[in-house]
Amino acid sequence: MVVHAYYEGDARVRRYAESLVAGGHSVEVLALRAKDKPKREVLRGVDVHRLPLSRRRGGTLRYLFEYVWFTLLCGFLLTWRARRYDVVHVHNMPDFLVFAALLPRLFGRVVLLDVHDLMPEVYCSKFKTSVRHPGIWPIRLQEWVSHRFASACCFATERFRRGAIERGTVRESRSIAVMNAADTTLFDRHKHPWRGPAPGEFVMLYLGTVSHRHGVDQCVRVLPLAKQRIPGIKLVIHAKLSEAEGKPMQELQDLAKELGVGDLVDIRPPLPLQEVPAAMSRASVGVFTPHLDVHIDMALSLKVPEFVAMDVPVVAVRTSIMTSLFREDEVAMFPDGDMQAFADWLARLHDDPVFRQQMVEKARRFTRDHAWENEFAGYVKLLERLLSRPVAAAPARG
Repeated sequence: MVVHAYYEGDARVRRYAESLVAGGHSVEVLALRAKDKPKREVLRGVDVHRLPLSRRRGGTLRYLFEYVWFTLLCGFLLTWRARRYDVVHVHNMPDFLVFAALLPRLFGRVVLLDVHDLMPEVYCSKFKTSVRHPGIWPIRLQEWVSHRFASACCFATERFRRGAIERGTVRESRSIAVMNAADTTLFDRHKHPWRGPAPGEFVMLYLGTVSHRHGVDQCVRVLPLAKQRIPGIKLVIHAKLSEAEGKPMQELQDLAKELGVGDLVDIRPPLPLQEVPAAMSRASVGVFTPHLDVHIDMALSLKVPEFVAMDVPVVAVRTSIMTSLFREDEVAMFPDGDMQAFADWLARLHDDPVFRQQMVEKARRFTRDHAWENEFAGYVKLLERLLSRPVAAAPARG
């Protein structure tokens, strides 16, 4: 597996890798290297090779440098080991990282491209432009050639898959959707039963990247309204930050001070994946409040299925992907920017424990329907079709 990310923090990559290892396969991962991590490490049976490159947020040139340099590093290693693997599974972004597996592909190996996000839409979201803007054309071109080069593509949602098929980058027969389902061996509500925050507190929990498009500012803007109705309310943020990514966090703190709620915002360090379930079990509500755009409307945050798996009620911005996956009585949804509706949902979950319990019980339907075992089974069938032989699958988990 090849991923331009820190392996230990990418739940999707880890689930694939660990499930394959559980089925008896040998899995090696080429990933970025954080400063405190060794060059090579075996994690739950997965052989992780960390290459000499770390992630830094920046402008287009910084992203391009990282993407190209990482592709070259991985390409060198995969060229050297071209006959070593049956399958090379490459995770975007970028899409063109798949060309690191050029020689294995020429030797007849299966090369998969796993599309976590559609790159044209992501860059439209980042730079607030249209998919038809001339600046997006190179991104659309690299998407087209990358999807066509791969043996097959896996998409993180069916919406992503349908979008790619409609614009002709991949054929239906060469693509599947493998949804970002919660790993219920880790996000297990029986091992970490919900206990809520300390008496007298009501905790909104946000986990993930802090930026304008992720809409964490809405969690701050709702506090002046909500604190009048919910004694003890506070916002706890475990921010997923990279080097040189302090500006959005500072802007968030400045906003909280400006609104007079600085004392209600608790910013904490990022959490290792293994510690996230325990943190969720102490939250009153999980929040997913991005600002709507072409990408956000079709992208599912993995934190939503994880909150749901942990019996934590979710308040979220209403997007087309959310309404296609969740029923109105399973997740509390409000229009982007409607702080009054946001505050009303928080107050209802605070004031009505019976309603809260009914919501989390109904939301368990999503966890059953989209269990990782079901999603992984589709991936195994794809491998069997591409390899023309049976592929051992992991036993059912959790």
